[in-house]
Amino acid sequence: MPTVSIIIPTHNRSAALARTLTALSQQTYPIEQMEVVIVADGCSDDTVEMLHRYQAPFALQVIDQPGQGPAVARNQGAAKATAPLLIFVDDDIEVTTQFVAAHVRAHEDHPNRVVIGYLPTILATQTGFFRITLRGWWEAMFQQMREVDHRFAYTDLLSGNFSVPTQLFNAIDGFDANFRCHEDYELGLRLLKAGADFGFAPDAMGYHHELTDINRSLNRKFQEGIADVQLGQKHPELKSTLLVCRLLAQCSLLDRMIILLIFKLPILGDFLAGCARQILDVLEGLRLRHYWRSLLDRLLGYWYLRGIAKASSLQQALQSFLQADTSSLSNLPSLEIEIDLADGFDQAEQQVDQARPTAIRLRYGSQIVGRIPPKIGVERLRGIHLRAELTKGLAKSCLSRMMLERGWSQVSTPLQSANCHPQPLEVIHVN
Repeated sequence: MPTVSIIIPTHNRSAALARTLTALSQQTYPIEQMEVVIVADGCSDDTVEMLHRYQAPFALQVIDQPGQGPAVARNQGAAKATAPLLIFVDDDIEVTTQFVAAHVRAHEDHPNRVVIGYLPTILATQTGFFRITLRGWWEAMFQQMREVDHRFAYTDLLSGNFSVPTQLFNAIDGFDANFRCHEDYELGLRLLKAGADFGFAPDAMGYHHELTDINRSLNRKFQEGIADVQLGQKHPELKSTLLVCRLLAQCSLLDRMIILLIFKLPILGDFLAGCARQILDVLEGLRLRHYWRSLLDRLLGYWYLRGIAKASSLQQALQSFLQADTSSLSNLPSLEIEIDLADGFDQAEQQVDQARPTAIRLRYGSQIVGRIPPKIGVERLRGIHLRAELTKGLAKSCLSRMMLERGWSQVSTPLQSANCHPQPLEVIHVN
């Protein structure tokens, strides 16, 4: 029996898929312990014929189905898989020889882990400012996951390269078939709610042959707007974390006019957006990168909000959507513990690792330091997160309380000269 099942959904990318299969055939992992399940989702090219001709050195299953979207395709592949570990990879990923072995190694002694692999991008068709911007965005995302104290969020899960135990995937019913975009985010949230641990494996690497251009990026933002409404409707607690809330919170007069066009005169808005798209080329020709980036951000925001408008129909419906569902928020699982930092950071980190809380009350001896509040859509706290969370807003409070506890309150310090006096702790009750 295979120990690893590799699931690949594909749609009309015969040449790219063949390249992916060739890379998988060169793995250092024992080939007899691998199986590959290809789901041809509504393919109208020669994908299925190519697969029937392909001489695979590993067990190969091919599922040919009408176009139902990537979420359904991945679920169908997982349903046919026979191994205890699933690796999901996209058809435009050219994996390295250590790819499978690195995924398997990352799961050793971690039966409840979700492993995200590294996807450096190959930009063969992009040029100019867009090429620079796309590469910077892509690498920044993985750079965060490389940090030892990174606290994983549902938005870190990338369906193009991740692995999960089959039992865990089946326990949460796989991908939600209603999502055509951000289906990986939605799955990531449910995995975190189920108590899964996320990890990043840089050696589980595959080169992403990126074909996105500016027009595809704008269309992608439109689809993300639709998906975010779906996310907020299914998981109301996520609404405050969605891009739409940040955009509306930072609205200028121009932004309000754009929103009015989106809901009241979308035809005119789309025409103006098309004109702005042409201006991007002019700005690049003049080498005005700052103005080019500013206009691109506005265009991405416009098409994202167009997707929001399409999914919520009316501006009143959008306002109703954004209103928090307090009943669902109050039912979120919460585990809050209290830690005395006077016992030392090593002891405190061990307590956090044992309890895996969602929030922490901190004190130093008899002095209250503050509180690390619960966050939405992120993994439960681990010991490695403690120092990073302290530096985000509690460092001064921790130092001043430590001085008070040790009787140093009369000693002149830089903190006191900066008027950093202890403040009363706000008491927040967590259900």
